[in-house]
Amino acid sequence: PAHLQILRHVAEDPAGLAERAAQLSAVEQRRIQMLAYQVFSDRSALLDAPAFLARMAANPAICQELAQLAACLDERADVDAVPLPGAPADWPLTLHAAYQIREILTAVGWLAPERRAPFQAGVLALPEHQTELLFVTLDKRDGFSERIAYHDYAISPELFHWQSQNAAGPDTTAGRRYCESPGNGWRFQLFVREARGQAYRALGPVSLKRWEGDRPLSITWRLERALPMELFRRYSVLRT
Repeated sequence: PAHLQILRHVAEDPAGLAERAAQLSAVEQRRIQMLAYQVFSDRSALLDAPAFLARMAANPAICQELAQLAACLDERADVDAVPLPGAPADWPLTLHAAYQIREILTAVGWLAPERRAPFQAGVLALPEHQTELLFVTLDKRDGFSERIAYHDYAISPELFHWQSQNAAGPDTTAGRRYCESPGNGWRFQLFVREARGQAYRALGPVSLKRWEGDRPLSITWRLERALPMELFRRYSVLRT
């Protein structure tokens, strides 16, 4: 609801909101930044909140579409407004909500008004927060087989099997972050989508249950918040 309210405010009065931008909270400004980089996806377009709002004010047709989109999303909203557990207070992310990658990277501060760095990897370590984001694409387009040709899947609503990047082993920097947690202070947030081009669902914090293998590691994570049954059915190898 808080994010949809920002969408409506931007759509209804971007010029007025720009005048009040300095009075907005840090979280509200970051929500506007998330929208800015979602609407204008060109990496060369560096925008802060006032510049984005001015650009919106100059494009009433986009504002009209945004208002319609906000109304549609409000009707379809199916998640409770639960802040992402274990996340810093200035990360405007909601548990089990759906986000495109640019929205997540902006929410955590990786993308900022002065920086739109490229991002290709499936993980993002944020040392300043001692938190790593795990981005998983299940990609089950080829269907199911007895051999299970993919390596990331929900074992149960509370457990998720994940395979690290190929370079990660128990003796590497990345591998030690996983294998020595939680005693080393590192935390992990899991984001999952079914296929490329889809939005990620924010599944919340996970903790190490067990690991095995080497380059890559096979890790079973325990989710702090159990998956809703609808998401479990979509992410599990057991569905028919």
